[in-house]
Amino acid sequence: MKRDKIDKNISLLLKEQMPQAAADDNEWFTRKVLNRLPPKPERNYAWINVAVYVISLAICLAGWVIFIFSLTPGILLVKDLLSGIALFAVTVVLLWHALGHLLRMAET
Repeated sequence: MKRDKIDKNISLLLKEQMPQAAADDNEWFTRKVLNRLPPKPERNYAWINVAVYVISLAICLAGWVIFIFSLTPGILLVKDLLSGIALFAVTVVLLWHALGHLLRMAET
């Protein structure tokens, strides 16, 4: 952002004419004012976790659908077995974390 002549003049005017004596005389002024301010409201970002879990579960469901429809009837290959085990493990871990998060949200 460019500072033009008016901005510089305003800045200079404020520096010259601001009453600094009141704040300089009382060193506890800032602390007293800050202690009387209301606390900042806490922001709730729990919806981000829920959205990530929903998206992850949707991707996991799509993985199961692709896995099931890619199986050849009557033939079980090693790659199918390893893919099924990996997909099962990912699904269990994801559900474990999602349910834990939902239970923690319910407690608060």
